[in-house]
Amino acid sequence: MKILSRYIIREHIPPFLFALAVLMFIFLMQFMLKYITKIFGKGLSAITIIELVFYNLAWMFALAVPMSVLIATLMSFGRLSGDNEITILKSSGISIYRIIRPALIFGASITVLMIIFNDRILPDFNHRARVMFSNIGQKKATLKLEPGIFFTVGKCSFHVEKIEKTLGKELSERLNILGPEFSSDPTLDRLRQVTIFDNRDPSKIITLIADEGYMVYSKKKKSLLFALFDCEYHELNTVDTEEYRFSHLSRYNFTLSAPEFELENRDDNVRGDREMDVEMMLERVHSFAREKSDEAGKIIKKIDERIDTIPDEAPAAGIDSDSVKLGGIDAMSWREAADKANRRINREYQSLRISTSRIQNSDRMMNSYMVEIHKKFSIPFASIVFILIGAPLGIAARRGSLGIGATLSIIFFLVYWACLILGEDLADRQFLPPVVAMWFPNIVLGLIGGYLTWRTVKETTIIKWDKLARFLWRKKHNQMDEDDNS
Repeated sequence: MKILSRYIIREHIPPFLFALAVLMFIFLMQFMLKYITKIFGKGLSAITIIELVFYNLAWMFALAVPMSVLIATLMSFGRLSGDNEITILKSSGISIYRIIRPALIFGASITVLMIIFNDRILPDFNHRARVMFSNIGQKKATLKLEPGIFFTVGKCSFHVEKIEKTLGKELSERLNILGPEFSSDPTLDRLRQVTIFDNRDPSKIITLIADEGYMVYSKKKKSLLFALFDCEYHELNTVDTEEYRFSHLSRYNFTLSAPEFELENRDDNVRGDREMDVEMMLERVHSFAREKSDEAGKIIKKIDERIDTIPDEAPAAGIDSDSVKLGGIDAMSWREAADKANRRINREYQSLRISTSRIQNSDRMMNSYMVEIHKKFSIPFASIVFILIGAPLGIAARRGSLGIGATLSIIFFLVYWACLILGEDLADRQFLPPVVAMWFPNIVLGLIGGYLTWRTVKETTIIKWDKLARFLWRKKHNQMDEDDNS
C-alpha cells in the first residue's frame, strides 16, 4: 500500500508543478499589463523592477497553488482512469476511498505549507510591495526633453527651441569644459535657445536666456544641472517693480532641485489587514473589543446617572402663559430653564451617538480583521476540497489532458472565488459572521466533492460523456444542414 500511495502522489507532482508554472506566468503577464504604465517610463532600474515583481509573486503564488492542485488532480486521475489503472486497482479489491487517500494526504500537506506561507511570508511581501508602489507613485517619470515644449519642475519652467546631437571630438572637448558632473552622460545633447523661468523666490522673478546649454540629472545632488553659455540674466523685483537687474554672462551654472526624479525608499510602519499575520490581527481585534467594551460601559454609566436624577414626582408640563407662575417661578424663568434642559439633553444625545458610532466602527474593524484571519486558513484548505472534486471528475472524464483539467478547474475556481468575494462582502457589511462567510465556499464545494466521490464509489456515471458527444454531434450537423438549405 505504501508503494501505491507513493505512486499516486508522484503522479500529482509533475502536473502540479506544470500547472503552477503556467498559472504564475498568466498572473505575471496580467500584472505587467495592468501596471506597465506605472512601472516603466519612470527611469527605474532593472533591479528595482525585478524586486517589485518578486514581492508581488507572493499573492500570485497564494492564488495559483489551490488551482494547480485541482488541475493536477484532474490530470493525474484522468490519466490513471484513461489507462485503466483505476479499473485494475478496483478489480484488485482496492476501494476508491483508498485510491483517493494519498491525494488527500498530498492536498493536506499543501494546505499546511500554504497556511504557514499565508501567515508568515505573504503579509511581509504584501507590505513591501505596497511601500514600493507608494514610493514609485511619488517618483516622476524620467524627463525626456523635446524641442518647443515647456517643462515645469517645482516652481521653475524651462523651454528649449532646438536639440542637437554632439558627437566625437566635439563632445569630448565640450565635456572637458563642462566638468565631471556632465562627463557621466556620454550622450549629452546641445540645447539651443534655452529659456528658464525661476519663480522659487516670491520676492523676485529670474529669467535666463541662453544661446547654448547642456543639461544632466545628478543623482548625488538630486537636481537638474544646467550649463548655459552666452547667457542673459534678467531679475525683476516683485515688491519694487522699478528695481531690475540685467547681466550678460559667457557661462552660467544653474541648479534646479528635483528629488521627485529619484526613487526614494521611504519606510512605512503602518500595515493594512492583508499585511499582518494572525497574531498582529488578533491583537487589533482585542484592542477594538476593549474599545467597544469601554464605550458600552460609558453609555450604561450615563443612563444610570440620569435615571438616578429623575424625581419621583415630576411637575406638570405645558404651562406657557406669561402671567402664570409655577412654584413661585415666572413663565420666562421657566422657559429659560426648559431651554437649558433641552441643550443638556442634546449634548447627552450627541454623546450617546458618538459612543454608538464608535461601537459600530469597532464591530466593522473586528469583522474585517476576522475575515482576513479566516481567509488565511480557508483558501489553503481549498486544496483538500478541490481534490475531493477533481478525483471523481478525473476518473469520470477518463482523460488526462491539460485542456480538460484547466477548463474544469477554471469553472470550479471561479465558482469558489465568486462565493469567497460574496462572503467577504457580506461579512464586511455584518450580514454574516466572518467564520461562515469565509468557510461557506469550502463547505459548499466540499459537499459537492463528497457527493461526486460517493457517486464514483457507487460506480454511477457522473457526467454522461457519450450523450454529451452525441448531442454536440447532432447540433453540429443540424447547423450544417441549415447552412446548406440557406
